[in-house]
Amino acid sequence: MSMKMRSVLLAVVAGVVPLPTRAEERLELRPSVVLGQVWDDNIFSSAEEPQADAITSLGPGLTLALRGRHFGASLSYSREGQMFGRLSSLNTTGAGQSAVGTLSYAGAGGLRLDAIQAYTTTLNPGQLAPTTGLDLGRRPAWQVSSEQTLSVPLGERSKGSLRYAFAMDEVEGAFSGQTHSAGATLERRSSERTSVTLGYTLRRFTAGGVGVTSHVVLGGWTASLGPRTTLRVAAGPRIAAGEPAPEIDVSLRHQMKGGELQVAYGQTEARILGLAGVGSTESATVSFSRDIVHSLRFGVSPGVYRNRAPQAEWTVYRVGSRLVWTIGRSVSIVGSHEFASTRGGVPGSFLHNVYSVRLTVAPPGRPLVAAAPPRRSGAGEEEP
Repeated sequence: MSMKMRSVLLAVVAGVVPLPTRAEERLELRPSVVLGQVWDDNIFSSAEEPQADAITSLGPGLTLALRGRHFGASLSYSREGQMFGRLSSLNTTGAGQSAVGTLSYAGAGGLRLDAIQAYTTTLNPGQLAPTTGLDLGRRPAWQVSSEQTLSVPLGERSKGSLRYAFAMDEVEGAFSGQTHSAGATLERRSSERTSVTLGYTLRRFTAGGVGVTSHVVLGGWTASLGPRTTLRVAAGPRIAAGEPAPEIDVSLRHQMKGGELQVAYGQTEARILGLAGVGSTESATVSFSRDIVHSLRFGVSPGVYRNRAPQAEWTVYRVGSRLVWTIGRSVSIVGSHEFASTRGGVPGSFLHNVYSVRLTVAPPGRPLVAAAPPRRSGAGEEEP
């Protein structure tokens, strides 16, 4: 084996293979793999006859990324296979797959464009709507999604943004649906520590032949309560079918030495996967993480989710805990426990525990755009 070939193989193991391109650009090929062992005590999220089993999973992935000073693009694909210890009829090489394309552009003076297109298949439909916290059992589901955001500077203290998002999904044996969302936001920094926002969003939900259009006006305030604490409050009216309802998003983030604490409360509308029409969701969550020693971090994240739909109502209590051991820059071992208690709705009330250990070999993520270009002063000179 030649020295050149040996160097390339070592680069693959390290997680990044740089390919030749223009001087300001860098083309990277980044392979990854996830190996996991899971114990699930209620595989089908059943209230009547819960079934438990041990599951071994393997998920290879590959990302191709082009990075430049002002422009970046990436295309990634991953797939997961599962092998069951007892329920061998559930063995599959297609437990989940994901294909994601991303584009980013950073222009002069703060202009920025980001676009993400994704296709996902899964046997855990709850992954497609994490904001609801619902446990929808094990059944095939897929989703196609698209999101674009354009941020435009409007002076030294102000900027505006336009956004559009689309999602189409289907759960086996249930209704398929679509969600469209388009909006504009104006943000102004009133001081070094505070900023205010005013935004409008138009949403359109369609599922099971039922369509709902809503208009949301949201005013927000963000303040630094200290060098490590940030508070964000956003609230406003939401009008659908002539009926007003509140839209609320409140979060508090505190960074500490070797850790972080986040508390959030939200109230919004949501399309419950598999059901016709549109419902509402209310959530209160806490996320805490802290380094125990160097390269070893512990985290816990309790939350309560209340979902209402025309046909049913659920309350879900969730507690997640995890221990992450980072080995070098590209390897991590994660032990976790996810507990969920679902009350109400169909199929009824049930408990669900998932214990897992996962080994991940993947290069660390980095922004696609290396750096925003410098702003220019009125004299045409670059500002630092």
